[in-house]
Amino acid sequence: MRKISPRWLSFAVLILLLTNGSLIVFWVMERSRSHAHSATAHREQVFERMTRALGYTEAQKEQHRGLRKAHLKETQPFYDSIRQAKITLYSRTSILEESDSFFINYMRKMSGWQTTINKLNYLYYKKVRRLLTPEQQPRYDSMLVKMMERVQRDSARQR
Repeated sequence: MRKISPRWLSFAVLILLLTNGSLIVFWVMERSRSHAHSATAHREQVFERMTRALGYTEAQKEQHRGLRKAHLKETQPFYDSIRQAKITLYSRTSILEESDSFFINYMRKMSGWQTTINKLNYLYYKKVRRLLTPEQQPRYDSMLVKMMERVQRDSARQR
């Protein structure tokens, strides 16, 4: 049987260490890069793809941007309220003798805010549709349905 020299073993171990170190550095860098994107930048990319797919004119782009900005400004307080209510509700899970009325009250509040958000979203989508030409409207309608189906598909995947 042939012996492997210690020099070759040292060389192989060194190569493995360098490879593993490089992979760790790559993963850390990739993680930093993937988490650097903000929600605003992502929404802007989606908006740009939509404007290209629908063939927006510059005037339509600006009108839609204005509607979107106003819509986000209008809905943000409701999202903030829901987030704050969840923090309050879930921070009280350690209290053993909490009444059910406290829980029901917070659930009712959050449901009301979510209903308001859904209503505002619906009205926003109708306003955007009114900006479009009759040729663009069927494409927008199908995009909207696909978008809603995507939300359904994403939540089903998490289970």
